[in-house]
Amino acid sequence: MAAARRAVRRPNAPRAQRVPAWAGHVPGPGDSLPDQVEQFLDWLRVQRNRPATTVRAYRQDLAKFVAFVRTRPLGESFASGIDRPLLRRYQIELADVLPNPRSRARALVALRRFLAYAYDEGWIAPELSRQVAVPSYVVGDPHPVPTEHVPRLLAALPRGSLRDQRDRALVHLLISTGCRISEALALNRTDVHADGFRVLGKGGKYRTVYCTAAAKVAVDEYLGERGPDPSPALFISVARADLPKGRALPHNRLTADGARHALAALRRRLGTAPDLFALVSDLRSPHAARHTAATTLLEATDGDVRLVQEVLGHATLETLRVYTEITDRRKRDAYRRLGEYLDEVGSRV
Repeated sequence: MAAARRAVRRPNAPRAQRVPAWAGHVPGPGDSLPDQVEQFLDWLRVQRNRPATTVRAYRQDLAKFVAFVRTRPLGESFASGIDRPLLRRYQIELADVLPNPRSRARALVALRRFLAYAYDEGWIAPELSRQVAVPSYVVGDPHPVPTEHVPRLLAALPRGSLRDQRDRALVHLLISTGCRISEALALNRTDVHADGFRVLGKGGKYRTVYCTAAAKVAVDEYLGERGPDPSPALFISVARADLPKGRALPHNRLTADGARHALAALRRRLGTAPDLFALVSDLRSPHAARHTAATTLLEATDGDVRLVQEVLGHATLETLRVYTEITDRRKRDAYRRLGEYLDEVGSRV
């Protein structure tokens, strides 16, 4: 009888994602944070000389912890209420908010840095940074646009409207320079030069990058279509709300989320044509353009890893190992196809 009941039992429904209530009250970029968090961010910006993009990322990650702590009884100050049980509970609930271990690791690294600073300042008695366990994760292989598709992809980019011109210039610039999306979006309209220009990378380090002649033409055509406006940013948001009367406001600058949405929309538009879908299927994010620049440059320079390291601004050569493995696989596939072709020709003789 028990076996019969087990046989007719319905399969369990998938468990709904449990998202804690505080996740809906995370402070935004314009909202205030506790004074001690603001002091830590000022220390990063002024004394550690971290770039604005890094400080913004730390602020965004610590805002989640602030939202969590505000649901608990606060002590005399924000940091005074932090203890081991609270940190343990936050790490559990953060896993529901950020299921991707890579995103969660970044948020927890920011928390560890804040706790170490709070201990140095005397805001917390025990050293709690070691109580935050950063999850390990496996870095997946990059998925660049195949090198043979890159010229056709660049040629197929639309140029009808201002949005098209901006997206075309952004893709051209990312693929030709290998810039991170944060580096490209920090550029101003007068920064891009044919003989090279400087970008601010990770760790507050500058490096010189170069763009192709086609990328420079795409940027110039986009700026010509855009015309003069008060915004110094090279790439701006072209949403109707951000262009009152068709002109950009002084603070208008395209964000990283805006760039991701722009590329997603571009893929949807181009993906409707069967002959173009294969070209854009691997352009899943702005970082895919950086991967494409790495593999294309490796193939164009016959595997000059040191040069590609300088172009991309990587601290170590080990970071480029995944790209060399991709190019090696492509070479092996090419030789395999060559062998199959020679066997086929030989069988006909």
